Amino acid sequence: MNAPAYRREGATVNLTFTISQLDASASQHLKQNLRALAFDGVLRVVIDLGSVEFIDSSGVGVLLTLYKWLTPGAVVQLAKVQPEVRAVLELLRLHRVFEINS
Repeated sequence: MNAPAYRREGATVNLTFTISQLDASASQHLKQNLRALAFDGVLRVVIDLGSVEFIDSSGVGVLLTLYKWLTPGAVVQLAKVQPEVRAVLELLRLHRVFEINS
């Protein structure tokens, strides 16, 4: 599994997930990769999910864990979200936690 591409610009971090399925088999490794990255002082994280075609509860857990690691009030924006992934996030009402863009 590939680690997400990481770019930090001041208080903003841009991540690009390069996997097609954000499921149980990918989530543990992804969480370890994310934990190794620097998020202190970050106020906005933009995650490009353009290649992610499927997400399950483990994948949602990764996104929520990342959100919890951030400073209170920080924003997580999910970009290029595929319709199937967006449907899951909205079903779980996570559009209230994350900014979601298609």
